[in-house]
Amino acid sequence: MAGRDERLLRGLYDLKNLFGDKWTAAILVALRDGPLRRVEILSTVNSYSIDEHWSDKRAVLQDSILARALKKMREQGVIRRESYEKTFPPEVTYSLSSEVAAVLALAEPLLCWAEENETLLARAQALSRHSASTTGLGEVTAIDGHKTFPAQGRRSFRAEGSVG
Repeated sequence: MAGRDERLLRGLYDLKNLFGDKWTAAILVALRDGPLRRVEILSTVNSYSIDEHWSDKRAVLQDSILARALKKMREQGVIRRESYEKTFPPEVTYSLSSEVAAVLALAEPLLCWAEENETLLARAQALSRHSASTTGLGEVTAIDGHKTFPAQGRRSFRAEGSVG
């Protein structure tokens, strides 16, 4: 693999690792306009309405999951946590790190590309939903006029030295 390819691949995986968790994108969007308290993040994220083509449209962010996500994002350096001790109980707010705020600004051209290629993205989402719900092997399905074939004959991954 050429150095340029390795750089691109590494970069894409790094971005996926940083922003790929289920709730990260919604939390980042909620914090885009400035600091929020945890309860405000929770209500903002749960107020988002996503169209019928989105795979997680019925998911609801629970407070315990938000707490874990915020902790992880804080440890990664994606967000900042500030506590104001002058109040009782101390008020805690979360905000985007400057690096992540810059990345969100850089994402605008990608959003334009996504809008121009919504058919491709809708087909990928439909295939992903379909693959998750497919129970039989070998059936051929058409999604938006394209034939899809579920994975056949694949063996599950087994670590070296494992039994089974």
